[in-house]
Formats: sequence, structure tokens, C-alpha cells
Amino acid sequence: MKNNIDLGVSLYGFTQRFVEEDGYGFEQMFQDLNRLGVKKFEIVGAQMFSHYPNPTDEEIQEVVRLAKKYDVQPFSYGGYVDFAKYQDRDMDDDEMMNEVVFDLMTAHKLGCAYIRGFGIPVHLYERVAQMAEFYGVKVCYEIHAPERPSDPHIQELAKLFERLQSPWVGFVPDFGCYIERPNELHIQRFIDLGAKRENLQFIIDHRWSGYTEADMLKKMEEMGGGLAEKMAVSEWFGYMSFAPADIEGFESILPYAKYFHGKFYHIAEDCVETTIPYEQLLDLVVKSGFDGTIMIEYEGHSFYLNDAMEQIGRHIKMEQRILSQA
Repeated sequence: MKNNIDLGVSLYGFTQRFVEEDGYGFEQMFQDLNRLGVKKFEIVGAQMFSHYPNPTDEEIQEVVRLAKKYDVQPFSYGGYVDFAKYQDRDMDDDEMMNEVVFDLMTAHKLGCAYIRGFGIPVHLYERVAQMAEFYGVKVCYEIHAPERPSDPHIQELAKLFERLQSPWVGFVPDFGCYIERPNELHIQRFIDLGAKRENLQFIIDHRWSGYTEADMLKKMEEMGGGLAEKMAVSEWFGYMSFAPADIEGFESILPYAKYFHGKFYHIAEDCVETTIPYEQLLDLVVKSGFDGTIMIEYEGHSFYLNDAMEQIGRHIKMEQRILSQA
């Protein structure tokens, strides 16, 4: 592809079929990648492996065997530090580093070049860089909604990467951070659950006008909202947060981006993304001189839709069009 940027697909995008259909697993996913014309893929370990964070050698070798059979490449591994796994305490630093090493070992056995790191504190990244080099797998902090690149802890981590000058650590920016408005399917989902459209529009219009999540929940009660409105507030103030895209922050972290998550929730037949400014973001990626992969991450299972192949196919067309014009 033009600009030395290519596309991969996160197997997370096939969640709905994986959950609903018996027998739909790695082999069927790799067949679907072939149909999409995509070679690189990402695995989310906690979703796909029965024994996460320590999958068996048999599980790992089955993925390697099937990847070779279908000529696809394990590119990245979605790892986690479950720092709240103990009921009576948080993990200490050594315990969290053990979790990172578990993921590094798995990624190394799979042949992945990258780990999507989640839950790793900023102060551990110097140690993480050393272990990443040992295993030959780069560890990337995922900047994920409701985080924004301009957040102080993200900027602190960028300064650490600048100081370390290590090729083994960096960012994987998730384009879900740049959602500027909820998707219509998301709005309709809450309406179907009983929410009033005017209440949902109030949340959208006033999301960034000074309301806290608690304030908005109280306002919804005053407006006669019910559980569906409360769910909308929780999601739109949380992992489905939206705001004017943090373009300046995005530019500031591009020198440390190892790859990207091309997150999206729905795209229509015209193959135009209406909630995330993909044209602007991808133009900046190209201008930064980035040479690597955008991992398409479809999350349509949020709407319980089993349409991954159609949606990912449309998204590929959109990104190819934008990148060819950048």
C-alpha cells in the first residue's frame, strides 16, 4: 500500500460469531482473513485462549500451525495486567511485571512482533523495555478511551519514551479516543431499551459543558429518565466517551507510535466514517513518516450485530481510499 502503511485485522472483531457459533475459532477466522485479503492479525489473549495468561503449548502451536496453513501472520498480541485480580489488595510491581512476562512469553512463542499492553503503570516501563528486548517483542501502551493523548499520564509516558530512546516500547493509539459523537446505532440501542431520544440528545449536547457523570445521572432522573438513560451516561462518560478530537495531543505522541488500532463501531454502505475524523488522523499519520500497520478493530458486537465481514470489508475500502489520497 502507498506510504508503506498496511492493514491488519484484530480477531476481536469476530467476537459475536466467536461467542454465538459453536466451532467458529481460529481456523474459521483465518479463512475470513483470506477472504478479506488481509495477512496480519491481532489476538486478544484473554478472549481467545482457555488458559490465559498462561496458554498451553498446544493452544499456541495450534495457532502457529493454522497461521502457516492459511498464510497469515500473528502480528500483535493483546495482553493485560489484571492488577485487581486479588480481592484483598492490588498487585505490587513485581507481580505486575510477572503478568507482563507471561504475555511476552506467549507473544514470543506465537511469533508476534508487538504486544498491546494494557494496565501497565507508567513507572514500570523502564523495566518493561528491558524485558521486551530480552524476548524480542515490542510492548505498546494502548491509549484507549476515555483516555486522551493530552492527558498528563500519557504525556509523562511520552517523555519517558523520549528519555529511554528504546525501540522496544511505545504507544498503540486507539482511534476510539477520537470519537466526536455517538453512532446512530448506539443511540438507537438505548432507545430500544426504553430511553427517550430527547434525553439522549441532552447527554450528547452537554457531555462537555461542565456536567460530571454524577451530575448527569441526577439530571436524567429530573428529566424522567430510567435505567436506559443511566446506561447511556455510564458508557458515554466511560469507555464510549466522545469529545472534539484531541488532534494536538495525537500529533504529540506520533513519534512514539508503533502501530495503531483502527477502531470503529459501524460504517454504512458509502464506506464513510461519520463519528471519527479518519481523514484528518490518517493524514497526520502519513505526514509523520509512519511506516507500519494499522490494525482494524471492529467492535460492532456492542450492538449485538453479526456483520463483521461486511463491516471490516467496508472499513478496509475506506482506509485504502484515504491512504491512497494522503
